[in-house]
Amino acid sequence: MKKILCFFMIFIFFISTASTQELENNEIQADEVRAEKISNMNSVAVEKNEAIELEVSTENTENTEKTQDLALDKIQEKFAKSGKKLPFAKKETRKFNAEELFARYRNSVVQIQINNEKTGQKTAIGSGFVIANGDKIATNYHVVSDVLQKQNHRASYIDQNDEQGNLTLLDFDIVNDLAILQAEKKVGEPFEFEEKSVQGESLFALGNPHDLGFVIIDGINNGLLRKSAQAHILFSGSLNSGMSGGPTLNNRGKVVGVNVAYLRAGSNISFVVPAEHLQKMLNLDKKIKQDEVNKRIAEQLSADNDKYFKEPLAAENWQTTKIAKYTVPLAMSKDTKCWDASSNPDAEDLIAVAEVRCFNDRQTFINNETSVGQIGYSYAYVYPLEDITSAHFYGVYNKAFKMGYSARPRRDYDNYKCKEGFTDIAGEAFKTVYCRQPGKFTSNGETIDDHRFLAASVAHKKEGFVIQIELYGIQTEKGKKVIAKILEQVKRSSK
Repeated sequence: MKKILCFFMIFIFFISTASTQELENNEIQADEVRAEKISNMNSVAVEKNEAIELEVSTENTENTEKTQDLALDKIQEKFAKSGKKLPFAKKETRKFNAEELFARYRNSVVQIQINNEKTGQKTAIGSGFVIANGDKIATNYHVVSDVLQKQNHRASYIDQNDEQGNLTLLDFDIVNDLAILQAEKKVGEPFEFEEKSVQGESLFALGNPHDLGFVIIDGINNGLLRKSAQAHILFSGSLNSGMSGGPTLNNRGKVVGVNVAYLRAGSNISFVVPAEHLQKMLNLDKKIKQDEVNKRIAEQLSADNDKYFKEPLAAENWQTTKIAKYTVPLAMSKDTKCWDASSNPDAEDLIAVAEVRCFNDRQTFINNETSVGQIGYSYAYVYPLEDITSAHFYGVYNKAFKMGYSARPRRDYDNYKCKEGFTDIAGEAFKTVYCRQPGKFTSNGETIDDHRFLAASVAHKKEGFVIQIELYGIQTEKGKKVIAKILEQVKRSSK
């Protein structure tokens, strides 16, 4: 009897184990069928652009896709626990064409206007797009700069239904030309951000060009600019004035960047600020105070200068070239370009100039009258074409000793402070002038200045060498270090 009972219990145990395994296998097979059905339905939806209802009734394609993705995620998780893999990959998120993007996002893109309250008229227009909870709008700093830089100016928006609303500036990133504004109510559905842009993918820029209305410009993502201080996305689409601050989307309808500029001399060459810079600003709810504006500008410019000049100042030597007997440094950074600028003398000219000029493409917009970040330096070897006297040569050479000047608005800068003297450069005497124009942007007790330096060799009777350096928008001491770094690399040989 005991043997029969034991046998019966063992039989029941195996039956129970087999039944459990069979149930799990059946469940997995059911999941495979269900997952494949979901995936196939997704494919049909992408092809036919139709909404799908799956277990949960939805009113639009976007919600349906999210429901399907969640269902597939749960099935995939269950397969992982069982040690098996889903027999096919989850279908890619659907892609949109320009017509669909227009219908889907037209109410989330607005025109931004800056008005002078004294006249009630516009001083600037641009584009913006809805982010965060739907009550914040992103745009370019240069679109709304008048609000910070001028008195009695305010920002507002107009949506695609001609509804208007006031905007308050929350914060800005002057280096990346971005700003976030707060609306008084929800404006529209917020855009989502793409985690990473892909070179070669199709892009769509949205905005309001020339106050003509909402448009979409298509083009290609050509990747980040490699030889630039500002890592913009090179967009082969034709952005126009008024589109600044609008979103640039991929074909999944996600933001990859913000429209910022176009090349006037080029066709279909435009630039987009990568969305990652905007995402870093999203955790902000406090309005910036007017008395903090100049300080914030100085802090951001100083941080950018520290980053930009770190490598050039730390490098032992830059690439060099030789002009007559002088060896001189060339590009200090990847965005600096050097060109020959030698004269082509006429028959009656008594002297000639062999010259090299270097300049960068870095420029940070402050307001309509002030930009900073530019750097330029040049070297000019001056020599006679005919056998002339030393006095005659110096009479002509002296005209080359002239410092350029560009006016800056007094609200942004104080007067120039200049110092003349003689300095040893490359082992010989140079007559020098150093001028510094202090800015009114101060960070940690140090101003953001413009620097100008001019030097001319006075060591030779019938030959001369002129060095000019111009730095715009750099801290006082850092500017002096950059000038010294250039001069210490200038050498003269006997041959």
